[in-house]
Amino acid sequence: MSRRSIKRQALQNVGLFPARTSFLRRFWLDSFTLLVLTACSTSLYAASYEDWIKQARQGQYQSAIAGLQQYRQQHPQETRVQLDLMRIHAWAGQPQEVIRLYQSWPTNLPLPADVLLLTARAYKDARQWTPAQNLYREGMRRFPQQAAFTMGLCMSLADAGLTAQALSCAQQLQPATRQNTMYLLTRSYIYRAAGQNYEALRFSQDALAVQPDKTDVIRDYDQSLHAAGLHRQAMEWQTQHPDIFSNADLADRQADYAAELTRLSPQPTRTLPERFLVANRAIALQDKLADSASFLGNPAFARRIRGDRLIAMDTREDAPSTVDIAPERAAQYPGYAYASLGALQLRARRPEQAVSSYERALAEPSLDAKTRTRYQTGLAFSLLESGREDQALALAERMEKDMPATRWLRGNPIPQPNPGYTDALILKNSLYTYTGLLKEARENLGKASAQAPSNVNLRVPLADAQRMSGMPRAAERNLKIAETYAPRQEDVIISQAQTALDLHEYRQAEELLAYAKAHYPTNMRVAELEKDWQSYRKNELILRSGFETSNGGDISGNDGIRTEAQWYSAPINYNWRATALAGHLDTSDELGHNVNWQGAGLEYRGRDWQSQLTINNQNWGQGNKMGASLQLDHELSDHWSIGGTLDYRTLDIPNRALAAGITANQGQVRLRWKNGPEQWVQAAYTGTKFSDNNVRQSLQITGNQRIYTSPRIKADAQLELWASGNKDEDRPYYSPRREYMAVPALRLEHLLYQHYDERLTQALTLGVGLHHQSGYGNGTVGSVAYELNYQHDRNLEVGLRLQALSRPYDGQREQQYSGMVELKIKF
Repeated sequence: MSRRSIKRQALQNVGLFPARTSFLRRFWLDSFTLLVLTACSTSLYAASYEDWIKQARQGQYQSAIAGLQQYRQQHPQETRVQLDLMRIHAWAGQPQEVIRLYQSWPTNLPLPADVLLLTARAYKDARQWTPAQNLYREGMRRFPQQAAFTMGLCMSLADAGLTAQALSCAQQLQPATRQNTMYLLTRSYIYRAAGQNYEALRFSQDALAVQPDKTDVIRDYDQSLHAAGLHRQAMEWQTQHPDIFSNADLADRQADYAAELTRLSPQPTRTLPERFLVANRAIALQDKLADSASFLGNPAFARRIRGDRLIAMDTREDAPSTVDIAPERAAQYPGYAYASLGALQLRARRPEQAVSSYERALAEPSLDAKTRTRYQTGLAFSLLESGREDQALALAERMEKDMPATRWLRGNPIPQPNPGYTDALILKNSLYTYTGLLKEARENLGKASAQAPSNVNLRVPLADAQRMSGMPRAAERNLKIAETYAPRQEDVIISQAQTALDLHEYRQAEELLAYAKAHYPTNMRVAELEKDWQSYRKNELILRSGFETSNGGDISGNDGIRTEAQWYSAPINYNWRATALAGHLDTSDELGHNVNWQGAGLEYRGRDWQSQLTINNQNWGQGNKMGASLQLDHELSDHWSIGGTLDYRTLDIPNRALAAGITANQGQVRLRWKNGPEQWVQAAYTGTKFSDNNVRQSLQITGNQRIYTSPRIKADAQLELWASGNKDEDRPYYSPRREYMAVPALRLEHLLYQHYDERLTQALTLGVGLHHQSGYGNGTVGSVAYELNYQHDRNLEVGLRLQALSRPYDGQREQQYSGMVELKIKF
């Protein structure tokens, strides 16, 4: 064999094809490779396709949809991809996507039964009733053995509001008897859609009796329980079937039950200790749900739980610190909870924030009349406490104007009183009371109460208006009448306690307060009453310091700086207080001596009677002298009172008399008539016997008539008539034989600031009148006084008064200037 032959044989053994056929060899090799790759690719796609379907069936919808959409782009001719996408979108609860894919489906290709049913349901879920019904009818025609299409048509008719047609359609589900669960479930659905929830529940119970283990029957029974408002039973039903209902489903039912408890929590209970049991149960369940996966993973569910818990907290009247009421966090609550947010903010003394919350609550659509009135009431009080009194009154007056006084009940030809009008009337006049329009409040509520004498809700605000007008006895009578109708109503008991305090019935007030604290511990009025009681039990210190100066003859004889401190002890045996005082007058006249005094005594405060006895020591540079003072006042009624004062060595004596070694004893008798703070007259007769045998007698009559009232400004017309006579004229102190003065004045009071107990007011009094002095004729009198008063709370007050007076004195014009600062502290 030659060398060439050996080489050819070797080449034949190396390759599959002879060297001379290299082109054919490459062709078959490439074809084989392509065939193998195609088979592998097809196998790979097939494996991925099945995985996507499995993922969808396991609830992983988005990854399956994304994979199938990519596959569809690469295989646009495969119709099965579009069908599977429609199925998965339906499983994922995306009806619009199902409809979109259906609309791109070739019209000449009929849909399989399951996809046709899913498409019809998608149109039904999208509330497109006509195309849904058309598809259901197509399914009934093409697949007459599948009752699901008939059920779907009946349900679609029910959703469209065609109840009669839906019930007629249900008769096509054969047999139409109570042994056919499909028929029963369809009837149940129809009745639920029509709002006949208890009829729906009856058919669900029938279906449950036939097939108690069927999943559709169990789910339908849950829906009927929920629709019928049986939320506790629905929650327990899902708890009994954990393999059918998910944790999210159970959380929804628990939230429904918690909301039901929240709605029930304001209702009256059999006993007072049970008052907050329902609210506590609601809050406990809501706190449990706040730690659930549904709360953490579902923002809408979380907002609902927060809102319901906020309402329960409002009912519970808890301290606002237990919930988040910051205005910047309001978005975490649903709209229906804004009123409770406003109530809690108002309870936390944040009225400006409460105004915003109530306004947002009122902006919610579809509020019924009763709810709107309740929200407007909260808004009115928020406006009041935030210093916008005019807006609060305008809102209350508009509410009363817009609300009819009577209403017509079906079947009753006689108009009946409208409770909404009564609520608006009470709100308006309560605001009148709190803004100082007391006369209007008393008159309006008095007329309304006379027309409805058994209405406790009218008598209590009337009593409050009377009490704040200085008429506690009238308030007491009204509250006694209210007590006969509602002996344990909160407002009755609290108002009785406040009235008892004003009447100095301290034991009665203490008992009523103890009852209110035990039974209504979270009521804000009880908290305010407790503050009043604690203020009554404190020591009291009154500090006064003032000056008086003139450029004339110093009629008063008290020029200089006067400082006085008086202390009252905490109550002793309810009605008694020990007192001590000390004072100093630093004169600035040519007499050049000072006056000091110290004293101690006892005060009594009881019903209708008040008295004070003080023993004092006086020193004006001529040794210590003992003095005494007895004051007695008796209130005959809410309108009339009398009083008297007896002073031995009175401190109310001109400094010039003391410098001359002259002392005086003084007696005074007072008579007062008042009709609230707006209208009063007082007459006081004073007799003074000096140690130099001079006798001075004086009569003073003062009166006040309110001429203008608004929440911020009050105007009073005042009159002072004064007459005085002295037995002897030739004395070292001012002692004219006869002296008369008549000074009408106008007093304007302006409320500068108020925030709950904190209050700042100013007042200006202008007076111009006539003065007559025997031997010197007539002259004019002019006076101007300015007052500034600040009250921090019940236990701290400070006031400033400045006055300028111009009057004749022995024929010469005198200008007198005075000022005083007074500080009251309770500790």
